Amino acid sequence: METEKKVFQYVFLLLFAVMTAYTFLLRAAFYDEEGMPREESGYLRVIGENLAGDYALFRLLENKTPPAEAYQSGRISNFLYKSARVDNSFVSFASPMKSFVFVPWLSVDYYGFFETWIFWGILLFGIALYSLFPLSQTLLLMFALPAGFLGFLTGGWGIYAAAGVILTLCLAERHPKWAGFFGGLCIIEPVTFVLVAAALMFRRQTKAAVYCCIIAAAIVFFSLTRYGPEAFSSALFAALKALESKPCLFSSWIALLLCSGVSFIPAAVFQGAAVAAVLFGAVRLMRTPSCRPFVQNAYLCAAACLISPFFYVSDFGLLYAGVAFLLKDSEQRGCLKGDIFFFVAAFSSIYLESFFLRYMGTPFQVVLSVWLLLTAYRRRY
Repeated sequence: METEKKVFQYVFLLLFAVMTAYTFLLRAAFYDEEGMPREESGYLRVIGENLAGDYALFRLLENKTPPAEAYQSGRISNFLYKSARVDNSFVSFASPMKSFVFVPWLSVDYYGFFETWIFWGILLFGIALYSLFPLSQTLLLMFALPAGFLGFLTGGWGIYAAAGVILTLCLAERHPKWAGFFGGLCIIEPVTFVLVAAALMFRRQTKAAVYCCIIAAAIVFFSLTRYGPEAFSSALFAALKALESKPCLFSSWIALLLCSGVSFIPAAVFQGAAVAAVLFGAVRLMRTPSCRPFVQNAYLCAAACLISPFFYVSDFGLLYAGVAFLLKDSEQRGCLKGDIFFFVAAFSSIYLESFFLRYMGTPFQVVLSVWLLLTAYRRRY
């Protein structure tokens, strides 16, 4: 019986790995060798569109452009027009820490940067999965889980956050220094870093937590030295401005409400209430002695996707770290009623996304995040 279940699992993963890889290649065929759309389209502007804005911002910061100007949409769009002949509007509110960490890659043109970025993202995600699963299963999950595809789609940083979270939480017990290193790198996504560091402290994995905070503090310090304090405030103001002026770009609760016509204050109150509820559940899980670490980790990944007000659809690559944790727990303890439907939905989410956006007005990744949150909470005993 166990052999039959194992065979079914591998067939399931192989099917979705092939489907996702094929979709990945199909999407890549929409662009030419310079990363430009082969045909004019209202939604295809440049490969990894969000990353293009971040790349332009990083280059402007490295060129000593004052941060208040570098974070302006006009300066970012103008840079991309001059360097890549893309005549459209781009925004970026990427943290200065991202720019500092990726400085070695900024000497190449955008397409070379994107190639390197997506290669390392998938590679690190695969290495992270290998800390959870055997090699054969890891190779299938690298493509069966849509984290890489979501990153490729518009250039979100979710796949890097997913790799960092998995490596930090899986290595904390046996390799605290490495766990601290990867946890410190999560500072490029501050919300994710706070949740990971809090998890290490809750579990009294002191050595990993200390290394994590030291690495993060070093990255913040060197970013501050390189770009100045104004870069941090400019990033925050740029994020708030983008959320207020272009809420439909985002997939957070507040953005979805603003995009639906709800005024800012009620939307912000709802976002705050949702954050409080999610964090309350996280504390309860972390304090439940019978709750297994894999379940807690899955909940934290879903929580990180739901509490940030500045989440793009492509940032939901982090969600699939949570799916991987839940899959590992299900392998060890078995599935509860309804878990199979969740896994099928998770692996096929990229095919459900268009349907939900068109008919429900909500990205399916948000629905899946809430589903993962509830599924993890249900498995707390």
